This record gives sequence, structure tokens and C-alpha cells, in this order.
Amino acid sequence: MRTLLLSAVVVLSACVGSAVPGDDAALARQLGQTLFQSCPQSALDDEAARSTCAGKLTDSALLREGLANPFLWGGQQEEGVLDLGSHTTRFHPLVWRRLYLSLYTFTDQGQVDTLPDGRTVLTIGVRFRNKLDMGSYPYPFWHRLSKWTSYQMQNTVQFIVENHQVTGALRSLDVTPENADVAHEWAGQWTWTRGDEQLPYVVLYKYLLSSTNPHVTALDEAYRNFEHELRKNNCHVCHSPDNVTAMNQLELFNYPNQALAGRQRIVDTLAGSSAYPMPKADQARGMTADLAADERATLLGLAKQFAALGDQALAWEGEK
Repeated sequence: MRTLLLSAVVVLSACVGSAVPGDDAALARQLGQTLFQSCPQSALDDEAARSTCAGKLTDSALLREGLANPFLWGGQQEEGVLDLGSHTTRFHPLVWRRLYLSLYTFTDQGQVDTLPDGRTVLTIGVRFRNKLDMGSYPYPFWHRLSKWTSYQMQNTVQFIVENHQVTGALRSLDVTPENADVAHEWAGQWTWTRGDEQLPYVVLYKYLLSSTNPHVTALDEAYRNFEHELRKNNCHVCHSPDNVTAMNQLELFNYPNQALAGRQRIVDTLAGSSAYPMPKADQARGMTADLAADERATLLGLAKQFAALGDQALAWEGEK
């Protein structure tokens, strides 16, 4: 079944009560309208327009209630196949919509389809803001030329809806090669500074959370302490954007905001209650699966503190 996005505007404008409309198709159509109204077409180097877009996506009740936690984001690997089980990264939905989704401008052109497996998909026209300051991106997408190119070329994003939740989104294979007109060189660093400013600035809690959130300073300190121990134990070898071990669903820990998605899973892992124990042995990179008891205990304590403060900070923002 295919429904033109604009055909639903009048019906959806009458929805009252919950921010999430009745069925999956209605949710998909309302999502399309929310994206277009929040982030319409603008110059691709317009930092102010991106900031306005990010603010509206952050405050959207529909997105706050409708996006699954964790939210899965990646690139479509095969035409006609919408698979969130591989080549995706887990995000807290606030982090994804404020840092990543705001990198797009949206058109009013979209369609809602029902897939053979019963899922619903919204396909909506986009342009990627490829001319922003390099510190405005969640990480250097240009660390891999193919990834930076895929972001720049895409014409649509596909949102998957099932069981009344938007479970993830994919950069589609519908592309315009001529749009890849910005070249960046990666210096091999995931973070850098410009004067006294730490970049990318969007990865910091002071960008993600409200200026009045009382937990920002403590959360940042907890993350820094935790991240220091992760680095000592080579955890960033795997849990960084280059995904050198090819995890099906990548978990990022080398940036403050992105690390929020995995804050509870890493507690479970270190406590031994996860079905996927870490660290894993990797002979090629000189890593063993052994973690001394005192090191594990230190990491677990820091992880619990980070997870608890993350819960408090996100709850203060009204997030899941």
C-alpha cells in the first residue's frame, strides 16, 4: 500500500491527545510532516538553520514518544532490503535526532508503504548539510571516503515503523552523485581543538542537554572518568566509528553523547549478566579476553555511576 504524504495532512492535523497518532501508517505520515515543518529546505552551509532544526527536533513530542530506544541508524546495503540488524549503530533517540537528524533538510515529498513483512516505511526526500563547519558533525564522517560520499549523495531517508515505534532509519541507495561536492581530509583524530574549543562541539553534554539541566557537569565528569578507563583497556579499538571489528550493530563509547546509548548494556556486560561478554580476544590487535578482577571492578563502578547520571540527566529532559 502506498500513500502520498501530503494527502494525509488534513486528517493528521485533527489528531488530539497523544503525540503519536493511531496506527503505524498514521505515525509515519505524521513523522514526515514533522520533519518537513521542522527542517525545511535551506542553504546547506546555514549553521543557524541547522540549529533551529535541531531545537525543533529536540522539542518534538512526536519524536520523543515515537522513536524507539535504542534507535538504529545506518546505510541501506541492498536495493529493496531494509535491514536494521546489520551495518547500523545504536543511539539514544535524543542524541540521534539532535545530532544526526538535524544534518538534513527535508522536502514535502514522501511516501508511506507497507512492506511484505508487515512493517511500515516512510521514504522522504532530503538534502544533507554537507557545507557546515567540520566541528558541526557528530564525528568526522570523512574518516572513510565512501561514508562521507554516501551522506552527501543521498536523496531520501527511509524510516522503519513497527509496533507503533520508529525503530530505525537508513540512508537510502537513491543518490545524486553530483551532490558529493565537498572534500575533507581526515587527520586521523576523532576529536580536536580550535583555540579553547573542543571539537566536534555537538558531542558534548552542554550541546545535547538544556543549559538549566543540573546534571550536566557531574555527567561529564563521570563520562571522562569512565572513558579514561575504557581507553586504558583498549575498548576504543572496537567502539569507535571505524568499527574495525565489523560489529553488526555498533556501540560507540569514544564520544560523550553517543556513549549514552550503551550505558546500561556495558554495566550488564561488566557485571557478567550479558549474553555477549567483553572484552573479546583479537590476536591481530594484541587484545586478550582477560580483564583483571580489580580492573573489571573499577570499570564496573565507573560504568554504574555514568549510567545513573545519564538516567537522571535524560529524565530531567523528559526523555525515555
